[in-house]
Amino acid sequence: MRNLFLPIGFALLLLGAGCSNASPATDASLDLSYTLPADGSVTITKSTIDASEVVKADALFAQATECGYARAVEYYLDIENLFVNKKAEQYVFMSVGDYSAPKTWTVTVLPNTPLYGSTDSFKTDFDICAVGGDMYPFQSGANTLVFTNSCGSGDMNDGEIKESGCDVARNAIEATITAK
Repeated sequence: MRNLFLPIGFALLLLGAGCSNASPATDASLDLSYTLPADGSVTITKSTIDASEVVKADALFAQATECGYARAVEYYLDIENLFVNKKAEQYVFMSVGDYSAPKTWTVTVLPNTPLYGSTDSFKTDFDICAVGGDMYPFQSGANTLVFTNSCGSGDMNDGEIKESGCDVARNAIEATITAK
């Protein structure tokens, strides 16, 4: 009876069961779980970048210093080194409609190579205390670290603040994001 499974398994392999057509340049574990609005009011563009482009020890140290809880620079160099030769995914959500700039909201997903066990510990190392940052720590999961950008405050239009497209995209997507 045991030998019966071997030919079936081989046949399934030949037929392509369990195979993936994913590009080797992307990592499926970095895929973000989210829901786009059914009305088409938000579109998405996804790209792969080098994680080492966005994780820099000097920036982490400066951010932590501004927040008042910096560690030794070597600590942040160790974090930076964990992302060398790793990929990240950037999801750019764009609102469709007559909104002020910016019209996009960016979510960046990195592998959880430091193995953060909680979003709080992730935020401790990556937090930004300044306004208008590009990579605010948002969520962590067993496999991913999720960052979002700031939308700003919108443009003034005849004395009123016109809602930015970034806010529209963020409001439509943010609550649906789940780190893996």
